[in-house]
Amino acid sequence: MMGQGFLQLIAHGGITMVILAIFSVFSLAVIGERFYSYRKAQKATHEVAEKALQYVADGKMAEALHLCEQNTGSPVARVLEAGLLVVVDQAHPAMSGERFSRRIESCKGAMQRTTSAEIIRLERYLGSLATLGNISPFVGLFGTVLGIIRAFEAISKTGSGGLGTVSAGIAEALVATAAGLFVAIPAVMAYNYFLGRVKLFATSMDNAASEMVDRLMDQATHQEG
Repeated sequence: MMGQGFLQLIAHGGITMVILAIFSVFSLAVIGERFYSYRKAQKATHEVAEKALQYVADGKMAEALHLCEQNTGSPVARVLEAGLLVVVDQAHPAMSGERFSRRIESCKGAMQRTTSAEIIRLERYLGSLATLGNISPFVGLFGTVLGIIRAFEAISKTGSGGLGTVSAGIAEALVATAAGLFVAIPAVMAYNYFLGRVKLFATSMDNAASEMVDRLMDQATHQEG
């Protein structure tokens, strides 16, 4: 009985409830897609990062590049790939002097640009979650206001202002506020969680790029020696 009454309240919510239902479906779809994407990227990163850097330390640039090209699902792999493309394309037996300095600077620039692009890619759809989290309560409040207006209009037409009449109309109106919060709370929580994941990926990309430059420099030192 209680469940049926709640469903009737939702049905009486009108266009506001339809809009909030669409918001809820879209929010859940974004949350599911981002969670799957981040989990897949994290798994790929664990598999490729340390191995690729070890290849670089051993002077196996072509092997490191090939490994990164096979793991494009990892943001770290894409960053390392951008730097390795510069190193491999400009490979020279003597990695020293002015030529080496230019190569390192080109490598750093390529990895920085790729890091920025990857952060943008990782933040895809997060703005939508933030927007839904901000506007859903207001949409619900708007539905509540409309519902209360309708309730008082009904009272004025019938001339009956008993507690039962008023409480039923207000209950229908408040469902919209509850629905707005139901959409907003998960969206805000997911947005904050995913933003933290993006920051962790950004740190991993910066650390991998810095470590690769260090290993390239060590490799050049060994060649000079």
